[in-house]
Amino acid sequence: MTEPATPPTTGVPDIDAALTQVNLDGPVADHHQQLSAAVEALQRALRTPQQ
Repeated sequence: MTEPATPPTTGVPDIDAALTQVNLDGPVADHHQQLSAAVEALQRALRTPQQ
């Protein structure tokens, strides 16, 4: 069995943490909440960039 590939990172800890929570396996109804959380993390990072 092949090991899953390590996902790329953005270098922004909040975004990377949110993306690790996204699992598109299983029921499609569960995907909305996961993707919504990832988008919220991205929006926060874009509003207040780390220097």
